[in-house]
Amino acid sequence: MIGTRAALRLDISRQAIAAMLSFGLLTSACGASVSPSGPPSTLTVVTTKTVFADIIKQIGGDHVAVQSIVPAGVGPEDYEPKPDDARRLAAADLIVSNGVGLDDFLEKIVNAAGNATAERLVLGDGIPAVTVDGEKNPHFWLDPTLVERYYLPVIRDRLKKLRPEAAADFTAATDAYAAKLRDLDAANVQAIKAIPPEHRKLVTFHDAFPYFAAHYGFELIGVILENPGQEPSAADLAALVAKVKAAKVPAVFSEAQFDPKLAKTLADEAGITKVVTTLYNDALGPPPADSYIGLMTWDVGEIVKALT
Repeated sequence: MIGTRAALRLDISRQAIAAMLSFGLLTSACGASVSPSGPPSTLTVVTTKTVFADIIKQIGGDHVAVQSIVPAGVGPEDYEPKPDDARRLAAADLIVSNGVGLDDFLEKIVNAAGNATAERLVLGDGIPAVTVDGEKNPHFWLDPTLVERYYLPVIRDRLKKLRPEAAADFTAATDAYAAKLRDLDAANVQAIKAIPPEHRKLVTFHDAFPYFAAHYGFELIGVILENPGQEPSAADLAALVAKVKAAKVPAVFSEAQFDPKLAKTLADEAGITKVVTTLYNDALGPPPADSYIGLMTWDVGEIVKALT
């Protein structure tokens, strides 16, 4: 569940935190600064995830230099902050996170960086959240209509606040990207029509898909790993196998950043021959999943192939 996940994310090694704190103390004592990665007029933006970095780059264009703390191909559940992260945050004009328990690791790094002047933007603030087992799910971006409705306006407005001279550019870029997201969503809806309604059932590795399922009309049957970092017990796995068999699920899905062993074990036990282990959601992947639009297009394509 999300609460356990948040606790796991905060279990950072003492060595990494000590190194980051040392960096923060040194820069504070010596008055040192880290040069931004772009020209003086360029906003230096640091995000927690590559998905957010891509979306911000689409809006900010040449006015922003964007870096992600968690690299491509790595999920926030598995990430342990490093001293270089504090250096990046120390140079940031704007720090962007999702919130809702997804990237709680950020607070310790921000404190280590000692950057009290950077603006903070939490994208998940104010978005109506789906509650799973009493906890709010943070994976809003897997519904592109939520990205258009909530993420884009707050990103645009914060960039305009920080660089008012580029406000017209930010507005135009936001409008253009919103149109691309509407095209993406229409293409996804059309592609999903190929799946027979009785096959629109998802068994996934972790609980990333409630917004995706609600928007595109899928039934969520079960999740293999409810608590990242803690494998399911034999009894939990047996219960999920029984549930999957009863629902006559055509395929099992997992994300590329996770070990596929458990997904394959579940499929074998349930008599399912289709196992997809190449989805991306918490992080961008290799082309064509190396942008947010590419990621969504890729995932829908993989799901459609497996369920038709």
